[in-house]
Amino acid sequence: MDEPSLGSRGVPRSLAARVEAVTSRPDPGHSLRHRSLRLAGTAALSVGIQGPVAGVIVGPAVLASLVGGSGALAYLLGLVAMSFVAYAFVIFSRSFNSAGSVYAFNGAALGAGYGFVSAWILWLVYVSFAAGVYASTADIAQNLLAMMGIRVAWVPLALLGFLLTMLLAYRSIRFSTAVIFALEGLAVVMLAIVGIAVLGHGARSHAFSTAPFGLHGIALGVLGLGVVNAFSAFSGFEGAATLGEEARRTTRTIPAAIALSLAGSAAVYITFTWIADNAFPNPAALAASPAPFVHLASVDVGSAMGYAVNAAGVISAFGAQLACVNAANRLLYALGREVEPKGSTARRFLTGTHPRFGSPVGALAVTGLLSLAGLLAFAGEHTAIQALTIILEYGAYLIIVAYLLTVIAAMAWVWRTRRRPLPLVILTLGVGALGYVLYDTFIPFPAAPFSYVVIAAGLSVMGGIVLWMIPQVRRRLAESELLRATRTSPESATVRM
Repeated sequence: MDEPSLGSRGVPRSLAARVEAVTSRPDPGHSLRHRSLRLAGTAALSVGIQGPVAGVIVGPAVLASLVGGSGALAYLLGLVAMSFVAYAFVIFSRSFNSAGSVYAFNGAALGAGYGFVSAWILWLVYVSFAAGVYASTADIAQNLLAMMGIRVAWVPLALLGFLLTMLLAYRSIRFSTAVIFALEGLAVVMLAIVGIAVLGHGARSHAFSTAPFGLHGIALGVLGLGVVNAFSAFSGFEGAATLGEEARRTTRTIPAAIALSLAGSAAVYITFTWIADNAFPNPAALAASPAPFVHLASVDVGSAMGYAVNAAGVISAFGAQLACVNAANRLLYALGREVEPKGSTARRFLTGTHPRFGSPVGALAVTGLLSLAGLLAFAGEHTAIQALTIILEYGAYLIIVAYLLTVIAAMAWVWRTRRRPLPLVILTLGVGALGYVLYDTFIPFPAAPFSYVVIAAGLSVMGGIVLWMIPQVRRRLAESELLRATRTSPESATVRM
């Protein structure tokens, strides 16, 4: 974290230093490994949650079924919409950081209850994303094995991925983020080889066409469906904020990690969707392809590269599930520290960390078991794709709410600290963008089984509100040293842009 700036009486002057003074107090067996991550490791967590290579293997086909040949345009507009949300996280993270992420951000702006419910929702998002990606990894691995003539049920593959994830998440955050960085980097390189081969294929004179960025006569409402789909593909960029007690120079590193992860993932999605839109003869052919880049790799490079692209998808998806678990662990660790009374068994369990690795092992046990339960709840689905679609949809509904709560909180924070017009205008646009995403997601109301998923997500939000209303929880949150440290004067809370 940032080096403390002390006043004449040894009291930290800056908001970031005051928050660090609260969160970095030594507590053997209950402390994270402070200042252990540089920018690359911090950004790796966010990129890992997004899993752009795994997403782009099937994403262009999904968008083609929605918006025809305008897939690259949908991703570009989705990036614009998500940038407003990222701006809210950047505003907060340039002022202070903690493992609690939105708990501290939103709680500082609009109160402890608001922050607790926001963090509860985001924690459920990461847990459900982990469960869904277990199934996603299994689905891609199943396809890879099928190409080799090996038939394996998807559930055992998902369970194997879960066990490997728990093993790596148990290690230090420096080690696990290095694994995520290496896995996603390798996957991007493998996919880039295919992309270059496709662009260089002499039979495609329109390989560099800008047509995928055009409307092609589709209605704006139809394009909106594609934008919402693209918007959800970029979610996870905010994961770096959960490393607020483990990154170095956090008020610089975390905002940069948030921006770089969103830009990097968007570049992968936009570039490779543009390639796929141009490479296939028409949108219908692209939409009918279950894995467009596996097909393109096999045709333009050779069957061996088709295997390699599938392997890249497995690698990327595995990195995503590890990143989701790591983010969820830190959020639960922070909530346990805030909600449970000092000295209680529950607090000591939830905030327990490995003496050597500094990983939150108590929170890992809870996160791991809940994500496993989420996976097993849909183990009866005939295919992994059916299971992951339902599970990830639950998380997608919740993360829109978490994003909206954070953008609103950022508006309140800016108003309270600096009242600069430009940030307020940008954040207001962000609320409008999220309002459109909410409208397009729920109007008309999703049909079954997604109607049940919406209800489950709504009940989950209500569950967080009910937990906050428990008198003991409210009392503990009211006494939060972390949030007390964020109650600051306008002069010491700098809102930088």
